[in-house]
This record gives sequence, C-alpha cells and structure tokens, in this order.
Amino acid sequence: MRLTVVVVGVIETTDVKGIPVVVEQLPFFRSVAFGIWIFAGSRDEPDKKSGLFHFLEHLVFKGTKKRTTNQIAVEIDRLGGRIDAFTSREITCYSAHVVSEHVENAFELISDLMLNPQFPEDEIERERQVILEEIRSIADNPTELIHERLYSAKWLGHPLGRSIAGNSSTVLSINRDDLLRIRDDFYKLPRIIITAGGDINLKKMSLLVERYFDLPKGLTVKRARMDIKSRGVLEVVDKQLEQAHLLFATNGLEIDDSRRHQLSILNLILGGGVSSRLFQTIREQRGLAYTIYSFYDQYSEGGMFGVYAACAVSALRELWGVSRSEILRLIEDGPTEKEVERAKLQSSGNIKMSMESPNTRISQIAYQLHYFGEIITEEVMIDNVMSVTADQVRQLGRALWTEEKHYTKVALGPLCEKEVSFLS
Repeated sequence: MRLTVVVVGVIETTDVKGIPVVVEQLPFFRSVAFGIWIFAGSRDEPDKKSGLFHFLEHLVFKGTKKRTTNQIAVEIDRLGGRIDAFTSREITCYSAHVVSEHVENAFELISDLMLNPQFPEDEIERERQVILEEIRSIADNPTELIHERLYSAKWLGHPLGRSIAGNSSTVLSINRDDLLRIRDDFYKLPRIIITAGGDINLKKMSLLVERYFDLPKGLTVKRARMDIKSRGVLEVVDKQLEQAHLLFATNGLEIDDSRRHQLSILNLILGGGVSSRLFQTIREQRGLAYTIYSFYDQYSEGGMFGVYAACAVSALRELWGVSRSEILRLIEDGPTEKEVERAKLQSSGNIKMSMESPNTRISQIAYQLHYFGEIITEEVMIDNVMSVTADQVRQLGRALWTEEKHYTKVALGPLCEKEVSFLS
C-alpha cells in the first residue's frame, strides 16, 4: 500500500498590541522560521546619511541592555539554525530559523536586539571599519559594482538610486544620535509585520509577541513618495579586469502592477534560464559570453528590466548587437506559444519548489500583506502565471523595450569611452 502525504499549511492572522501577526502552521516540520519585518530601508534615509539603516542593522548585534556583543554571538551559535538580518532599499528584516524547541529563546533574543540596542561608541567605530571594508569589497567585485552603478546612473537624484550600504563619506559621518533617531522614527507601527511558519501555531506566536515585543509609542515618519525620472545614459567605468561587463536596463513595473506575472514570463523567455533566447543565442550558438541573463527589480514607485553579460573586450560590440537584435525580435514578433508554455511551467515549478522553504513562505506572506493588502495562496500565484498569454507578453515587451532612449547602460572593465561609443 502506497501512502501519499501532502503538506498543507494553515494560515492564521491576528493583531497583538496592534502588530499584524501571521502564522502558517506546517505539519511534519520540526523547525520554525520567523521574521520581524520593518517596511523601511535605505530609500528612507537622509541623502547625506545614506547607509544608516544598514549601519543600524549591523549595530543591533553589538550589545543590548542585558547582553554583551560576545554573549550575543555565543547565544546565536548555541541556538543553532540561523539568526540573520538584512537591509534592502525598502525593507529591513530580522529573522531566525531554528528547531521548534528553541523558538522562544530565538524570538526573545531578536526582540532584545531590536528594542534594546545600546550602540556603544567603541562598537560603532569598530563596525564602521567593517562596513567600510564591505563597501571596498563591492568595489572589488565587478558584478556587484556594476549593479550599484546602474542604480545610481538610472535613478540619479531619487532615493532608490542610492547604495544600500552608503559610501565612505556618509558612513564616516554617521554617529550614535543618527542611529537612535532613525530607529525611533521608523521602528514603529504601522511599518511592522511579524510572520512565522513551521512547527508553531498562532496562539504560541501571539504569546511570544505579547511577552517579548513592546514597540515604542508614537507615529512613524511618513515615506516621501517621489516620481522616478529614469535616465537614458551611458556610464563607462574604466577598471583593470580580465573581462568587460555590460549592464543595460529599461524602465520596469511598480511592485503592485497587475502585469507583474506577464513580466516574470517575459523575463524567463528573454534571459531567465538556459533555454532563454539570450542564453541560447549568445552563449550556446555564438560563444560570446560565459554569463548572460536578464532580470527585473520592482519597487513602490517603479522598477527596471535589464540584461547583464560578461565577455572578452573584443566581443563586446557583437554581444551588444546580438542582444539588441534578440530583444527587438522578441517584441516585434512576440514569443512563440511553445516558449510561453515552457516559461509558465518553469515559473510554476519555481513557485512550488520555493514553497518547500519556510523562510520563503514567511517572506512572501510579509511582502504580500504589505504591498497587496492580502495573502495570496500558492494556487492563486500559479493560476496567475498560467493565465498569461503570448500576446500579453508581446505587448508588455513593446511597452518596456521599444524606446532605446530609456536604456541606461553601464560598461565596466579595461575600457575607455571611445572604445564603447557604439553603445550610445
């Protein structure tokens, strides 16, 4: 007799002290993942203090009213699993994934880090040097550096165009008062959502929030909404490397745009996999590059859709020409029905696979609740993808890629502007 077991999570929601708490109880899991999400990030900082949220996220691990830096490190290792944090352009998150018997200790620890950091001056100075080294490491990594330069080139003057880590000048200017002020201004309702998944139920998670998580009273600072004015420019970064790196992007979609499912299919067909047009033409048929892919980023006020490649300097002109030709052919003729069906199967498979990770599940719940005001089930996500048509993909491609004046291009490597004048 063959027994089939299907793991289906039960999602429950409540408010604790005004904080939205969402729990997906997953049968047969022996661990718990949870995240405390603050919907504020580098775009919410003063321009002259860019890198503040990232600095703050580092500093909370450097001592609280009841724990020293060393005690925090020892406790993280003792818990096992993963205790983590990240800062993005619009979000800061503190999270853990531990075996279920350690969830209370992990939640109390993260709550303490977030709510009671001390920001000792000596730790601020030590961590400042660590972050400066992190910024230098970006400069030494061509892939990271060219993406940083793309954002600043395309969205110059907009908060989304700033580096998440800041720059050496802004990081050197950050002081203890800045850290306290940004935390007091933004670590408040209604920016906070807590999500959990795995071997836990809503009652237990609610008790943990009630017991350990006390937000300060008062209103958070409102996010300044600014229209994005995208720049169609060419930036050349002369750096002595073995390869030339090319990154070019057009305008994309806002995060809640109803065409986002069409965008994911368009991306897969263009350059999102080994069967994509760019990969097959540029790498497999012509051997012009080892790395070639397309990507998209979406934010509250806009997005970008781009292509990245790394190749020999001598191959750059041909790679650029072939890439443009493939994009134009795709948006003029549209994708084939077979391409769309293959991309839809690929996308639905990716969704199903990602749902096997409790970390992915809790992050999707938080994003959906914040940006869409509802929790979207796996079945609805797949239905949305499977309903995309070839004509919708063609129309979206035309809307995004037709006008080359919107393309922002960054070329990085042993290059001068004269050598890459064909890009402009």
